[in-house]
Amino acid sequence: MCRIDTRSRDLEALHVVFAGVYLVGHRAEPPLARECAALLYCAPRALLGCRTSARLWGLPAPDPGAIEVTVVGRHRSSRPGLRVRSLSALAPGELRRRNGLPLTSPALTLLDLGGLIGADALDRALNEARVQRLVADDELAATLAAHPTRKGRLTLARLLAAEESAFVTESEAERRCLRLMIARGLKPDATQAQIAGHRVDFLYRAERLVVELDGYRYHRTRRRFVEDRRRATELIAAGYQVFPLTWHDVTVDGDAAMARLRRALERRRLELSRSDVAATLDRETSS
Repeated sequence: MCRIDTRSRDLEALHVVFAGVYLVGHRAEPPLARECAALLYCAPRALLGCRTSARLWGLPAPDPGAIEVTVVGRHRSSRPGLRVRSLSALAPGELRRRNGLPLTSPALTLLDLGGLIGADALDRALNEARVQRLVADDELAATLAAHPTRKGRLTLARLLAAEESAFVTESEAERRCLRLMIARGLKPDATQAQIAGHRVDFLYRAERLVVELDGYRYHRTRRRFVEDRRRATELIAAGYQVFPLTWHDVTVDGDAAMARLRRALERRRLELSRSDVAATLDRETSS
């Protein structure tokens, strides 16, 4: 894949991808050939962006039907099979490489997605970026600040602002825990939910798992200890798994605590899946 002076080559060996950019020797395109061609066509200061960048990062995004490229500091026209967007300047860290190709950082990619897909789709992409630990909240804040007029900024800013406000928390420990969960792509389905006659701190419905914050200050009496054990057994009897966290977990050992929670959720999904299969086999056998 390269730019070629066609006067010095056998024209039959050249296959146009974009004007002045050719495949040489055959028409079969190797992986990422069209992305390479788009970057050559838009050079210099061009990088893959928007939905093309999102898909390379492994984020859920619809197929744009064309290669999307961001050019920095100048204008370049789009053409069939190629959509070009301009950016006045890149902030530090917003140029990355993946598979050897320049592309926008996950934070800038999410910002640009905000102007192209709905809030729900952007929420899924943001959650996946956090699950893969591609982006941190401070990177998102820096990108939003660096591009105050960029299309998509309002959608992403509103989504970030709504993440915590959508949940009810009753203590600083719960607020810190919720921030950790969201930042690691482990957003719960509900907070302060009523389960088996008890109000639980965090609930994952599909996994039937509740997260409870245990603090020594509130659980050090014999009566409270007995009540908590009864509460836990009643939740377990109702088919829920209880995952306890402490103040130390959410303030000092957050990464390890969230890693344990992720493993617990994955194991829970596997257990429930096996249970569903077993129940189906039992029904089929008895019928």
